[in-house]
Amino acid sequence: MELITYKTNISSEAALRRVKPYLDHAVGQANWQLDLCISDKKLTVFSPGCINETRVIKAIRQAGYRAVNIDDYYSIY
Repeated sequence: MELITYKTNISSEAALRRVKPYLDHAVGQANWQLDLCISDKKLTVFSPGCINETRVIKAIRQAGYRAVNIDDYYSIY
């Protein structure tokens, strides 16, 4: 099982509703979770197989938002 966490700029329920169809299509409805209650707005994507990070980031961009792999984000700073 693979698990990847992203830092996003998705900050409201309305934004989450806009992103949902893109993520559902990219990784499957039951394979992601977004926590709007914390400052990083963490998106967790999990899969029994391999996750295509490019596909996840592209889906979020198509909805008009940004996402960065949290490991990459913290390695920059």
